[in-house]
Amino acid sequence: MSKESVNASPLPITVRGLAKSYGGRRILADLDLHVPAGQFLAIVGRSGCGKSTLLRLLAELEAADAGSVAFGEAARDRTDGATPVRLMFQEPRLLPWASVAENV
Repeated sequence: MSKESVNASPLPITVRGLAKSYGGRRILADLDLHVPAGQFLAIVGRSGCGKSTLLRLLAELEAADAGSVAFGEAARDRTDGATPVRLMFQEPRLLPWASVAENV
């Protein structure tokens, strides 16, 4: 882990028109959201309402069907391979491409 990632400044998150479907089931539709830098946000709802889907889209673990996500001033550059998002899965999981230290 680089020193820059540990000491990174918080960034605002802006989501515009985000949509995601699985098969014929629409999970997120035209979602707009703005979270100011440094603010904590709790996302609550019943099982299957799209909480984990939203987090997976923010972390680029899945691709959105429509819409945009921006961290800071500009929409995320999907070519740089870096993301300011960290995600803890609900079930135990290791990332096979990551080292032991990176998995921790």
